[in-house]
Amino acid sequence: MDHAQFTEIAKYYDDLMAGVPYRLWVEYLTDLLERVDFKPRTILDAACGTGNVSEILSDRGYEVVGVDIAPGMIEAARAKHSRVEYLVSDMAELDLGRKFDLAISLFDSLNYITDPGHLARAIERVGEHVVQGGYFIFDVNTIYALSHHFFDQANLASDHYPHYVWSSSYDHATRICTVNMTFEVLEDGQSRQFKETHLQRGHSLEELAQWLVDAGFEVVDVFHAYRFRKPTRRTDRVFYVARKQGSGEAVSC
Repeated sequence: MDHAQFTEIAKYYDDLMAGVPYRLWVEYLTDLLERVDFKPRTILDAACGTGNVSEILSDRGYEVVGVDIAPGMIEAARAKHSRVEYLVSDMAELDLGRKFDLAISLFDSLNYITDPGHLARAIERVGEHVVQGGYFIFDVNTIYALSHHFFDQANLASDHYPHYVWSSSYDHATRICTVNMTFEVLEDGQSRQFKETHLQRGHSLEELAQWLVDAGFEVVDVFHAYRFRKPTRRTDRVFYVARKQGSGEAVSC
């Protein structure tokens, strides 16, 4: 992920995402863990953003470390003054010197890694930070979602800032979705506009499965988001549940 995509918006990100049901995402994550009868103690939140999921997990008693490539997002996360340790790191260069029972990467963060080789390396580095028998759970936007302009949306009429207009285009050859974002924020009673361009790549299910295997994971489940059924060709978001194989430190459940 190019951290330039989360520069100015970082300080307004929590306001932008105020309507996101973070606790329901954590409940779904908990359900996924219950399905594989796994009870982690330590969690790596890779591409943690401003730490909203990390904070909920920490409040529930987990030991959490959050990493993100965007310094502004980590600055906003650290401002919450919680027990979570937040670090700036490219996922593909992750080197924390420790392992975790569970790694997560939520809110289509892996789509922001648009170079396939870089993403394969990122998954490998995450794998190096997960104990034998531990899990990596993540979600991605599907090729269907990106190619059908799911990013085209706007909030202009509400009293809730920031206002925004997002418009996307999709390149079928590269599978890159380009999202041109215009934001309007309110500062000291005055409105101000700025723009960011975000890129996401549609990774195929086969690519992701292979990169996981190459990183020492076994793909346990692939689900249509927020459900426990297999994805279809019209599924817009997919969750992966992968278990770390091989020798090394084992986790006790």
